[in-house]
Amino acid sequence: MNTDDFAYDFDAPDSDWNHEPSRADLFRQIDAPLYTTDSDGWLTYYNDAAAQLWGFRPVLGKARWCGSWRLFEADGTPLPHDLSPMALTLKEGRMLRGVQVGLERPDGTRMAFMPYPTALRDRTGALVGGSNILLKVERPGRRIAFRSPLQGRPTLRAAQLSGMHRCSA
Repeated sequence: MNTDDFAYDFDAPDSDWNHEPSRADLFRQIDAPLYTTDSDGWLTYYNDAAAQLWGFRPVLGKARWCGSWRLFEADGTPLPHDLSPMALTLKEGRMLRGVQVGLERPDGTRMAFMPYPTALRDRTGALVGGSNILLKVERPGRRIAFRSPLQGRPTLRAAQLSGMHRCSA
């Protein structure tokens, strides 16, 4: 193969041809609520969809584990933020999947969501933070009361007690 047969154009098509978007730029393009934390659980980023879900904008570096005002088990039991799925993921290295959690906004409205926290690690495997995508549970024409267990979904507390790290969604 003769390399003289190839023509190479070394000029860049435009000035930003090698631009790599920041993580925040990439996250802004995702419509689902998501946020990131450092390894200690302090919020480092959240997108507009997360702020809309939470009903306010928490201060980065001052909110820990989650940006929600208040959290609840599916049965209405208050859930401390330090026992939230993100907290368990960062503290214990296990990810809970398929559980429903409730949140309360500052205006008092409540809604259900399913968190999908993921530990972020560097090349050596050391924990450097976490990311969480929150999937809203919407039931048309029905308000979530958080008074009785949601059928077919384990509560977070039951998952913690059983040592379960994954369940069917």
